[in-house]
Amino acid sequence: MADSRPVYLRIADDLRRRIDDGSLTVGARIPSRSELKRAYAASDQTVDRAVRVLKAAGYAEGQFGRGVFVADRAPLGTLLRTTGAVDTPFAAEIRTVRDRHPVRAPHLTWGRPPTRDPRPNGDWRPDRDQRPDRDGDQDRERERERNRRPDQDGHPIRDQHPPCGHPSGGTSLTWEATSAEAPAPARIAERLGIAPGDPVVCTEYEYLADRRPVQLATSWEPLAVTAGTDVVHPERGPYARRGVRGRLAAIGVRVVRARELVGSRPATTPEAEALGCAAGQCVTVVERTHFDGDGRAVETSDLVVRADRWRLEYVIPFTG
Repeated sequence: MADSRPVYLRIADDLRRRIDDGSLTVGARIPSRSELKRAYAASDQTVDRAVRVLKAAGYAEGQFGRGVFVADRAPLGTLLRTTGAVDTPFAAEIRTVRDRHPVRAPHLTWGRPPTRDPRPNGDWRPDRDQRPDRDGDQDRERERERNRRPDQDGHPIRDQHPPCGHPSGGTSLTWEATSAEAPAPARIAERLGIAPGDPVVCTEYEYLADRRPVQLATSWEPLAVTAGTDVVHPERGPYARRGVRGRLAAIGVRVVRARELVGSRPATTPEAEALGCAAGQCVTVVERTHFDGDGRAVETSDLVVRADRWRLEYVIPFTG
């Protein structure tokens, strides 16, 4: 029976089969355009379309000036989301396939007393000399001054933080945050219960594990809640890196619950570039919103990870 599939799909399926059965291993070069044209009596456009299908599925990646190669699709690990994780743009722990020790996100541990789990495989938290010192009125005033400057000058804040990892040489985490005031997009305004265009502080996060991209996150907080306070920028000021609940509690706002909606969609071009995947490749998106005791939304975030490399793990405690 004749194969009724379009030629580009036959090419893509054949290449995918060769990758799955190990004929083409990770890092191997995908046959060139001319080779595929000869093998399938196909046009340039047909071959290019087949390769795009492979890239979008995460089977191949292009290297500028060198060609297209078989991508590493092995899962990197698990991002654990617990009560603590809901309070931060990152997971409570990151567990990679090669690690015996889970690693906590840096800004979940900074600002808390250093602890070590006595169990042999317990979690490790950064020591005091790796955490910012927020003690003393002079330090607080300096932080407040740094926090005010972006509002006066109109420039975003860029704050980069050092690696955090297990002392035995496990996963190293680095992250960067950039904050700026912006008008709320319509979809964000709907989630926050404000009018489109109302002012918000938008903070963009990028996380890397061992220099490999792990997660992107964008957080929006209404300026109606935080304007003129020490917590207006999440990663600056005396309450930096304390999470949504800790920061907002400092200004008298009690956050009582959070809601997460988990879905998937194709990666945008900027997301694909940042996460090291093909545009259109599937990403997992968590839409998270924090609410105060009156039911008012006080923060909402989009958390984005590659669906082919990372799994989200949820721990659901039972009471009673």
